[in-house]
Parts: sequence; structure tokens; C-alpha cells
Amino acid sequence: MVAVIRQYLTNIKLFNRNIKLYLVATALINLGFGIFYADFNLYVLSMGMKPDFLGVILSLAPFAEGLSSIPIGFLAEKIGFKRSLIMVYVVLGVAYFTQIISPNPSLIMLGSFMVGLVAGGNFIIQLPFISQFTKEDRNQAFTFTMLVYYIMYAVGGLIGGYLPSIINSFVMNETLSYRIILAVSSLFVILGALPMWFVDEDKPDPNQKISLDPYLKGMDANTVKFAVTELFVGASLAFVVSFLNIIFVYYFHSTLEFYGTTMAVLVIPTALFLFLGPTIAEKIGNLRTVLISRVLTTILAFCVVMTTNAYIGAFSFILFRSLFGFSQSLWFSFATSVSTRRSRMATSTWLEITFQIGMGVAALVGGQLIAHESYVMLGVISAVSMAICFILTYVFFGKEHMVPLKDLRKRETA
Repeated sequence: MVAVIRQYLTNIKLFNRNIKLYLVATALINLGFGIFYADFNLYVLSMGMKPDFLGVILSLAPFAEGLSSIPIGFLAEKIGFKRSLIMVYVVLGVAYFTQIISPNPSLIMLGSFMVGLVAGGNFIIQLPFISQFTKEDRNQAFTFTMLVYYIMYAVGGLIGGYLPSIINSFVMNETLSYRIILAVSSLFVILGALPMWFVDEDKPDPNQKISLDPYLKGMDANTVKFAVTELFVGASLAFVVSFLNIIFVYYFHSTLEFYGTTMAVLVIPTALFLFLGPTIAEKIGNLRTVLISRVLTTILAFCVVMTTNAYIGAFSFILFRSLFGFSQSLWFSFATSVSTRRSRMATSTWLEITFQIGMGVAALVGGQLIAHESYVMLGVISAVSMAICFILTYVFFGKEHMVPLKDLRKRETA
């Protein structure tokens, strides 16, 4: 394990300059994300707004993201990856700031919708951007980008957990304390655009025609199967994660600092799983590993809220979230492996769209549940969603693809 980490650190020095700049940008925006999502839900409730309205706010971003995923892909093809990422980071930062500059509900909802319109671009553009500036070091670049994401998001969660009480001791106003912190987190997201200014200019072909064909005509039976399954993946995650800080503060009756510490500790098993994932998949099979992980996350989703004990809940969540991220990384790899070249773009896009739809529906329903203090149902529905996801994964792909990853690769080259 130590040797693997040492090798990754050595590889960083050899990364293309543009990849290093992108890693700096990734660190800044995810620091902002971590701070923002640690405090935003509590900021909304501190103004006297109801949890069901919070559910509406949280649902707007994923619904908008589902609508804008394909147009964002078009934009990147037309103006280039560099300009697209700069636009995404600036608009995201402004959208976050719009949500906290005023207590006006319409402005908060507008900001949430704006977030969703561009947030998908960060995922969609990342894949071709890294591919463009890497060669044999591509796997290391993708893995290290994920590590930077998780580490900086955890650091942000830790900061967001401890800062409110510190600032509130000076300003003596809970809402104002949150607003100051959230404004700073928005600034970090905007600053993420700064390193991208120094990335080499990528000039798209001016004669390139933008077409829906890769997204629609490229769809095949596997695309539909992946998209349907991913709907329940998004729902399962959102029922727990979208309201996690509220669960900790109002259901566990723990402190926000405890929540922030939990988010920081989360990075340890997440990083461990990311490092070990490919090795496990090579030995027992990619899909089999995904299925085992989904059985475990089904159990853990319910365990998060089976008790009001904060330590049991935090431990269950850490395992749930780290296993979830681990299985998703292998799931995306599996989707790429079994998709044809013609369907790969469609599969990637529709995975994102249906995931966000699942997130949006979960936010709406979850807000209603919290309004009625039905916290246990959040875990129950999350577990049921993941159980459905497990069943669909097995039914759609189990008989044909339950083989080790190395054998799957032989099929691809055959």
C-alpha cells in the first residue's frame, strides 16, 4: 500500500502541466463544495423555512442538471474544454452566492436551479479534458483527481463543521454566521477558474457539427439498462446524503463539529477502497464486486438511521458512503467495458441524467419526510432503492458478465 502511494506521488511530478493546473482547480472548487454543503441546509432552516421547502430547493439542482447535461456537452464541443470549465466554475460560484445573498425564497430557488444548469459540466467535461492531456499516465490522473476531490471535500466539510460556532461567537447571529461562511465557500468555487486560465488553449474544429446522434441514436439495450438502474442509485444516495447534516443535528442531536469530523474521517476508507478496487475487481470480477458492494450498502443505508446514537450512525454512514463511491467507480468502468464504441457517449450521458433525476425525486420526497420527522424512512427508502438497484444489476448483467475484469478485457479485444 505504501509503495502504491509512493508511486502515485512520483507520477504527479510527471503529469502534464495542464493536469497539474486542473488538480489545483479541483482542490479549490471541492473545498468550496465541502464547506457549502456542510452548512447550506442548516442555513435555510435557520431562517425559519420548512424542511419540505428545503426539499424543493435541493431538488431543483439535480432536475436542472438532468436537463442541461446534453447541452453542456454541446457547449464543450463548440467552445473547447478550457473555456467551458472556466464558465462552469464562475457560474457555479455565482449561483451558490445567489442562494445565500438574500433570504428571498425565489432567489434561493433561482440559485439552486443555476447550480444544476452547469454542475453536470464538471463531470462531463472532466473525462475528455483529462484524456486529452494524458497518455500512459491516464489511470493515475483519473485516480488522483478522485483523491483530490474526496480529500478537499472532506477538508471543506471539516471547516464547515467547526467555523459556524466560532463565527457565531463574534456576530451572535446564527443565520449571519452561516451566510458569511457560505459566501466564502462560493468564492473558493469561483477561484477554481483561475488556474484554468493558464491551461493551454484547446481549439475545437470550427467545422465540427453538433449533433444529437451520439446521445440518442447511439443508445442501445445496454444504455437503457444502465440508465434505469442508475435512477435508483441516485435515489439511494440522495435520501441519506442530501439531508445528512440535518440528520446529525436534529435526529442524532450531535454537534455540527461532529458532522464535520465524520466527513473528514470518511476520506480514509474512501481512499483505501479507491486504491484497492482495481485489484479486487481483477481477482473476483468487476460486476461481482459491484453486486457485493450494493448488498452491503443496502444494509448500511438503513443502519445510518436505525438508532439515534451518533457514533453508530456516523460509522454506518462512513462505510455506506465509501462503499458507495467504491462500487460506483467500478460500475462506471464496467459500463465503459460492455458498451460499444457507438453507444459509449450515450451511456455516459444517460447515466448522469437518470442519476440526477433519482437525486431530484429523493430530495422532494425526503424534504416531506423530514417535515414529518420521519428520519427512519430516509434510511428505509434508501435501502429499498439500493436493493432494487442490486436486483436490476443482477437481472440485466449477472448471467453474461459475472467474470473477472481481466477476462472481460479479453472479450473486448477478441
